Amino acid sequence: MASTGLKKWKIILLSILLALSNWEHRACGSSPQVPCLFIFGDSLFDNGNNMALVTDVKASYLPYGVDFPYGSTGRCSNGLNLADVIAEQLGSENHIPPFGTGDCRDFMNGVNYASSGGGILDMTGSLLGQRYTMDLQLYNHKIIESRIAKELGGADVAKKYLGRCIYAVEMGYNDYLNNYYGEGYNSSKIYTPEQFAQLLVQTYEIQLERLYKEGARKIAVFGLIRIGCMPSYIQLFGADESSCVEKLNHAVQLFNNKLQKVTAKLNANLTGAKFTYINSYEIDSENYTDLGFKITDKGCCDVPTGKIPCAALTYPCLNRDEHVYWDGAHYTEARARIFAKRAYKRQFPVDAYPYDISELAKVPNDEADGCAVRVAVKYYD
Repeated sequence: MASTGLKKWKIILLSILLALSNWEHRACGSSPQVPCLFIFGDSLFDNGNNMALVTDVKASYLPYGVDFPYGSTGRCSNGLNLADVIAEQLGSENHIPPFGTGDCRDFMNGVNYASSGGGILDMTGSLLGQRYTMDLQLYNHKIIESRIAKELGGADVAKKYLGRCIYAVEMGYNDYLNNYYGEGYNSSKIYTPEQFAQLLVQTYEIQLERLYKEGARKIAVFGLIRIGCMPSYIQLFGADESSCVEKLNHAVQLFNNKLQKVTAKLNANLTGAKFTYINSYEIDSENYTDLGFKITDKGCCDVPTGKIPCAALTYPCLNRDEHVYWDGAHYTEARARIFAKRAYKRQFPVDAYPYDISELAKVPNDEADGCAVRVAVKYYD
């Protein structure tokens, strides 16, 4: 029995050493750059979580995925989405699996919890059907965290491991489009845009603190893009002189400005926290023509009037690399690639602060780095 027990601990020891020690060489260009990537968000990041849900928001048919090797997998894109490209930039060899799929060890490299229609507030998107709200995504992460703890031999070891991973969090888009400005919701009758932004950010702050308490330390928080420049909402609300819907863009900037302050506050108040703000609004504001895009106000696929999704089984445009938008609200893979690369490696200081994602991957975590030897002793004795 003693021999069997010693063998068990040796296996655990080797697992921990491999999981924690192999990442020390990332400065020398090794890949992947972090042990795992966890993704929280909505349809901009969703890579298949809504496929098993009863919902109207599900990219489960062609032409979605027309350029993806496995066809339509739930991504609101012709190919890769933002989360896929971020994982690619971080050196991930495979796509990060959606929650609830994959074999028993897939979760060790990270999980994508993002859900189309999900929001910061639980009521957001409720008229669309089932979706994973931010609170539910955090609950799902807790399930995965417990599995990682079991895999590594304890909660303390798991938290050290998780502290070296990157967490990409993008939420709030649906809170405006499928709540505040959506038909059937009364939030706009209760709150002014300023008050609603404050409600969102206060709720979000609590959620981000929960993520920290579950072991997250390196957290990239994405601000909101210019939702007023999405083709479907220009069609729905009518463009202003700027060619976009300025009341929508103004509303998300109220949110973004408050969110920037919250990330700084969390860094100041939480020991070891490395929150960084990705300035999505700024990145989304770059000159599309200079990037080679020719069509900026229309989706590549056929979108019925007043809708966002592609019409099922229709033929998309052939010049996909010249389109910013794939459907009425989501980027083409070509645009997602450029956007995600700028979030990963900022072009200007204003793009991300205090770190871009490449820098965040390299930032030491004092609570986790160098712990492999201490962990080994604990489980070998």
